[in-house]
Amino acid sequence: MKYLFLILLLAGSVQAEVLLKDVGVIGLMSHDIFAWDRKAEVNKENGRLDLTTIFDYADGTRWKKGGNPKNEENAPVFTVTMMLVDFYKKDLKTSGHVLARQKTVALFHSMIKESFERLSGMSFPTVGMDMAVTNIEQAALRGMHDVLPGKVKLFNRPMMKEFELTNFLFAKLRLNEKEFNQEIAYFNGDYDAEYKHIAIPFTRKFVNLKEVDAAFIEKFSPYKQADMLAELKKVGSRELRIQDVFFMHHIFELVSKAICPNGNEWMPQNVQCQ
Repeated sequence: MKYLFLILLLAGSVQAEVLLKDVGVIGLMSHDIFAWDRKAEVNKENGRLDLTTIFDYADGTRWKKGGNPKNEENAPVFTVTMMLVDFYKKDLKTSGHVLARQKTVALFHSMIKESFERLSGMSFPTVGMDMAVTNIEQAALRGMHDVLPGKVKLFNRPMMKEFELTNFLFAKLRLNEKEFNQEIAYFNGDYDAEYKHIAIPFTRKFVNLKEVDAAFIEKFSPYKQADMLAELKKVGSRELRIQDVFFMHHIFELVSKAICPNGNEWMPQNVQCQ
């Protein structure tokens, strides 16, 4: 009995597993919901998970490359994007554009469900909300950037064992299955160093993502980034469950809105909205 108790105790102390593919899936999800116009300070996306970021960007002329160039800015997001493009291409000849896109969107939703539940500790919404997404919800999603890994491992690649996710030279690297499914470090209350000094290609400029996110969070939400990160640090040290973080309900509501199909032909139509 004492060994069983020890096993149960250890099992209860294990941190939630987060995989590199979750970064790609939720990253692409974010791009499909939000396209932030910094000058006008408005969201130019429609707030629905219908893959407009791939198929409708630039009047649909770039879908073979992944649509919005933002989808090519890091390897996990690019890998997910091209997986969906490949799936669509394969089905296009037999199903036609409408059905092929609907199938591709349905596949994307299934990927989001898996990653959402792993990252948030909550069950995926079963009822949609027929409402517009908000900047507070975008701020909450930005608060989760704590989990972004600065470096990730590479497998079965000669002379290369790891790379920095912020290095633009690797932005269009398509990850293999082992790389895509590798476990990454859990929340720790801070951004990895690589995100505080992101080089802008072909310039001498750098961006600090932590500072960019802090400015957005504190301008467009009632929260402070420092408070968000302090909560996530407690999650990482197992003092708090991820689903109990004070801003997590905004992410649940965001996804609930994003899956509502009302008036959208590309979305799975079996979701009821309220």
